[in-house]
Amino acid sequence: MRDCKKNSRKLWYSNLLGNEPVLDENGDETGDTKPVYGIPIPFKASVSPGKGNAYADVFGTNLDYTRSISTTQKLPITEESLIWCGSMPIISSDNSFDWKTADYTVAGIADGPNQLVVALKARKKNA
Repeated sequence: MRDCKKNSRKLWYSNLLGNEPVLDENGDETGDTKPVYGIPIPFKASVSPGKGNAYADVFGTNLDYTRSISTTQKLPITEESLIWCGSMPIISSDNSFDWKTADYTVAGIADGPNQLVVALKARKKNA
């Protein structure tokens, strides 16, 4: 299956690298951890206008998601990945970025031999 190039848009994904401990003002560990994500990587994919119907849903009927994207590229996206769709991630000169600005989290992945379809769930920003 091929992608229609005119329907593709530029998106970014960032994969979870792990968790690091949260430090207090004295540099001591608090017992909490925070996620660490890799630098957002651009890719092109077709984005659905909204949630599909259960009878035509490649992810089944119990998955809660907002939109889906599809591409013929082989991408290392996982269910812990973040996706920027409506906005571009701001990456500073020291390669740091605010992962909390991501538009979507990955809710499910359907990986076939010719196409990758990813279900996206909208994130609450500034919550």
